[in-house]
Amino acid sequence: VYVNITSKNVPGDAPKGSENWFVMINAPGNYGQDWQTLKMRARKQILRKLEKCLGRDIESRIVTEHILDPIGIENNTSSYRGALYGAASNSKFAAFLRHPNFSRRLENLYFCGGSVHPGGGIPLCLLSARIVSDLVPQPVLIKENA
Repeated sequence: VYVNITSKNVPGDAPKGSENWFVMINAPGNYGQDWQTLKMRARKQILRKLEKCLGRDIESRIVTEHILDPIGIENNTSSYRGALYGAASNSKFAAFLRHPNFSRRLENLYFCGGSVHPGGGIPLCLLSARIVSDLVPQPVLIKENA
């Protein structure tokens, strides 16, 4: 469970006297699961865990919430099956099976981000961007004599 409360450092990120909680958990891609049931079960477990860790009631303090599941992610971003980091990475070979940073079919088409080599998370996404930067041919500049 990842929790980020930016209003701790930037008070304007939430209404006065409130906080903005961003809570993220890992979820599988959409393969037709019953997301309503899974979301409610996960929500209950996450709240229980947070309340236990913090020693406070969290649920009664929630004013508004938005839950984004893989279906919503897919609809909003066109990410295949709503998977933020591409295909499941549950095997020891998964890292080697990620999509490459370039297209084998279309010249000069490159990819970077969490769903391609080397993988998810900010450091790896930035490394992915660096790989693509190195792959993209640099323009040749010709200085004309004036």
